[in-house]
Amino acid sequence: MTKIKILLVLSLTTLLLSGCYNYRELSDLAITTAISIDYNEENKNFEVIAQVINPIKQQDVSSSGEPTFINFTSSALSLQEAFRTIILDSPKQLYGSQLQILILSKSVLENHLADVIDFFSRDPEMRSEFRIAIAKTDESLEGISLQTVLDNLSSSNILDSLDKQSEILGLSVNLTLNDLTNMYLNPYLEIVLPSVFVEGNINEGEERENVTNTTQKAKIKIGTTGIFKDNKLLGFLSFDESRALNLIRGDLEDTIVRLDTENGYIVFEPNRIKTKKESDVKNNKVKITIDGFARIKEVSDLTDLTSVKEIDNLEKKLNKKIEEMVQDAFINIRDNYNTDVFGFRDSYYKTDYKLFKEIDKNWYDDIFPQLEIEVTSKIKLYEKGNTLGGIEYEREN
Repeated sequence: MTKIKILLVLSLTTLLLSGCYNYRELSDLAITTAISIDYNEENKNFEVIAQVINPIKQQDVSSSGEPTFINFTSSALSLQEAFRTIILDSPKQLYGSQLQILILSKSVLENHLADVIDFFSRDPEMRSEFRIAIAKTDESLEGISLQTVLDNLSSSNILDSLDKQSEILGLSVNLTLNDLTNMYLNPYLEIVLPSVFVEGNINEGEERENVTNTTQKAKIKIGTTGIFKDNKLLGFLSFDESRALNLIRGDLEDTIVRLDTENGYIVFEPNRIKTKKESDVKNNKVKITIDGFARIKEVSDLTDLTSVKEIDNLEKKLNKKIEEMVQDAFINIRDNYNTDVFGFRDSYYKTDYKLFKEIDKNWYDDIFPQLEIEVTSKIKLYEKGNTLGGIEYEREN
């Protein structure tokens, strides 16, 4: 009797586990890898472009002459309606669990960011780890339509570019939906986002010939960091300012620094960088300590790299250069934009909550404009390459 009961329980369990209330055939879904969103102020519509993987086997795409992805466009008063009405053009329903990149226009970011966050956060099938970027120009929204050389999907191309530049250059930090949501909801944080732009002719870039020529007619590139205040886009930083901002925020691990000399220049590769910040709320100051290592990657002057004294001198110059770069970027952003994209306000809040609540109401009027930073760079040189000195030094000696 006991064996019969066990068998009945196992049978019922199997029946319960074998079904799924929202089960759908994979063949009925359009796997979406990239989305761009704009907002038309005249007709009050969200304008959406969705990149869908071509269901043909990827190894058969090149031989068939068909594109690896297909883009669908739609517009509606709400995002849900815009995405659902794509079914009028596509025989399959969009499925966003494989979404890699979301590109947003300036209009969406400034006026409808809450709608975007709510829509993508509410969908249980949507991953929240996809990357988010600003379209630096209106044309940039169509960047996901470009045919790319090294990746079958333009979404993968953008994602790889974001990852690699962040890893080896530090121009802009990778941010996900979770990161953006945290910045939007935290009253003590300002939004920062990487940007993308299209270089070349967008119409020619959408043609298959864009990947059959040695030089692309158009390509989508990673731009500098966009900075906000009170959820309003203020502008885009310069190359050095973007890197300095990421360094202050602790988001930069590897980059390159060129040091100009009397007879040329020397290029260093700082790596394994770690940034420590200490907030002195009473004196309205933040102490920033930068640790890490660096290699000498290029030398174009008469520098004797065999000299310990010269190596020590270069190390000091490198650290001074980094300290000046950080200070200059901070002062420019503070004085010209008056936006705390560094996260100092949040740091003050966490360091001395009682004192912070007394001064916070005047943060952008009295506190932040007077805030100072003290930067100490302690980067250590550990490798100078295969040659004993610079090539010019080797030639002279």
